Amino acid sequence: MTLSPETPAPLGTADGPDLRETQRIYVACLAAYNNGHLHGAWIEATSPDEVRDKIRAMLAASPEPDGDEWAIHD
Repeated sequence: MTLSPETPAPLGTADGPDLRETQRIYVACLAAYNNGHLHGAWIEATSPDEVRDKIRAMLAASPEPDGDEWAIHD
């Protein structure tokens, strides 16, 4: 296979990115979202405990007090 700048390498090949190392999710605070603010964080999807901890930290930093609901946005 000949690759050119217009033809990216297939995913998971030696020339393409290894997505196992870059899996992330965007988690948003719904209280902020419902009040017209975009507040969230890109979180590496490593372990469930780490994801929960990072979601709690994101909610604690929300511009909306008492924000406790969140969603994964795409």
